[in-house]
Amino acid sequence: MPVHVFVDESKSKGFLIAAARCPAEEVTVHRKALRGLLLPGQERLHFRHETDARRKQILDVVSEFHLLVDVYHAERETLAARHACLEAIVRDVAGTAARLVIERDESTYQRDRRTLHAACYRFNCPELRWDLLAPKLDPLLWVPDAVAWAWTRGGNWRRRVTRFTDARNL
Repeated sequence: MPVHVFVDESKSKGFLIAAARCPAEEVTVHRKALRGLLLPGQERLHFRHETDARRKQILDVVSEFHLLVDVYHAERETLAARHACLEAIVRDVAGTAARLVIERDESTYQRDRRTLHAACYRFNCPELRWDLLAPKLDPLLWVPDAVAWAWTRGGNWRRRVTRFTDARNL
């Protein structure tokens, strides 16, 4: 069954990238559920700007999606760490993912494009479609944002996402 993978990062406490795997046939229903969580005037969910009560509400909804979120961690935020994480994601989803959607970072946009192109070639998955998008353009980008935030906060926040999160080594 093909999956779509949605990727976001956290630069708090080192460098962490979360990659949420969503079955292709569930993408539309999950997007609708996430849009339903927006407050009036909100264009997107962003955990850094939410209250703790809203964070709990959002994570409760996300936990019902039954997604698997892979978490890749590096000790420091460097371009090499970002490159290694993106390459590892392509390696890990090659052959199962139909689409890879990564939150666009203007400061690394061109480098990310080169990394993804080379990784698809290296891991023999030229059919993998990938996009670098602004977070407001796809609500499923809000899932890895939420999980990355919770993972880096640790404690009860990390426990809320542990059952559907898999820490990956680089």
